Amino acid sequence: MKNILEAAAGILIAVILTAFFSRASAFLVPVVNVFSWVVIYFAMEKGELAGILLGTVCGLLQDALSLGVFGVAGLSKTLLGYLAGFISRKINVAPFGRNILFLFIISSLELGLWLGLMTFVSSRKLFSAGGAFLLQPFVTALAVGLIFKLSRKWKREAS
Repeated sequence: MKNILEAAAGILIAVILTAFFSRASAFLVPVVNVFSWVVIYFAMEKGELAGILLGTVCGLLQDALSLGVFGVAGLSKTLLGYLAGFISRKINVAPFGRNILFLFIISSLELGLWLGLMTFVSSRKLFSAGGAFLLQPFVTALAVGLIFKLSRKWKREAS
C-alpha cells in the first residue's frame, strides 16, 4: 500500500509540475519531462516491475495531456521503466558520477525511441523548441541524479 501511495504522489507531482512548466514557458515542455523522472526513480528504487507499471501509467497520462499520438509515450516510458529497473539491479549505479552517466544514457534511449515512434506513426512536424528537446536527457539525468542524492541523504538522516 505504501508503494502505491508513493507512486500516486509521484504521478500527482509530475502532473502539477508539467502543468506549471507548460504555463511558465513553451520552451520548458519539451526540455523538462517530469514523468520520466518519476518512472526512472521508482524503477531504480523498486525494480523493473514497478518501472513497467509506472511507465505505462505515466506514459499514457503524458499522452493524454499532450497533443501527440496516444500510446507513443506509453510504450517508450514502459520500456524506460523496465530498462532502468533491470539494468540498475545488474550494475552498481549508486555513485553520483556513474548515476548521472547511466541516467543520461537511459534518458537518451527513451527520447530516441519516442522520436522514432513519433516519426513512424505521425506525419505531423514535432514541436522541438528549436532543437531544445535534445537537452531533455541532460536535464533528466541531472534532476533525477539530484533527487537520488537528496533521497539518500534524507533516508540516512531519518535512520
